Amino acid sequence: MLHNNPQNDAAKQKIVEDLLKDLPSDTAIEVNLPSENRVYELEDSDAPITLRPMTFDDEKSIVSAKKDQDPVNLILQRCTTNISINTLLPMDKLYLIMKLREISYGDDYNVLLLCPSCKAENPSVIKLSELNVNPVPDDFEDPITIDFPSINKKAKIRLPRVKDEHLFSDAAGALEQLWRFVVDIDGHSDKSIIAAVIDKLPIRDVRGILNTIKSDYGVDTKIKFVCKDCGGAAVMDLPIDANFFDVN
Repeated sequence: MLHNNPQNDAAKQKIVEDLLKDLPSDTAIEVNLPSENRVYELEDSDAPITLRPMTFDDEKSIVSAKKDQDPVNLILQRCTTNISINTLLPMDKLYLIMKLREISYGDDYNVLLLCPSCKAENPSVIKLSELNVNPVPDDFEDPITIDFPSINKKAKIRLPRVKDEHLFSDAAGALEQLWRFVVDIDGHSDKSIIAAVIDKLPIRDVRGILNTIKSDYGVDTKIKFVCKDCGGAAVMDLPIDANFFDVN
């Protein structure tokens, strides 16, 4: 049986510290989210939100994540300070994902773009720091007040957060969950009343809810490229998949 030797442990720890002495001690950066933190209660209201690069220990945590854990949310929570990832708006989560990839592996993101015209594969390098970020307007708020023209009533719609992601696992299920994002209709906040009203609304009014919870703010992931084979110009979404944090 092996026994711990306090003196040996201390000596080993000293060696580890010596080997890591040149490791930068402060690698975290302050991040300015697209929402400008207007709808959050930060853990420390006087401190900024910070993000540090991933470590090998973080990468191992992704591999060992439980089946019910989202690996991206897990890694963001490990690397981000002063805010709970579950409270984030989607625009801010996407911004943190991009920034984490940038500061962990570098600004260049190597992708293979498929030309929609000739189907040729186009190896491309995207500069993550050059992606456009659309900030929220001065009057941005959550919840957002909208009109239901068909019934001449106003409604307050709250924006989805990371904790709501499971509600959008499939399109049909997402439509059944719209009532969850309606805070009130004409001052009535009872969810059974809200659900009953939504079921009777014309599609135009329901589209108002959908358009409200789909934000155009944050990182613009639309990229332009010209096909090397056919010369055709195209605009497509930046591929973000399981390999986004893989530099190979």
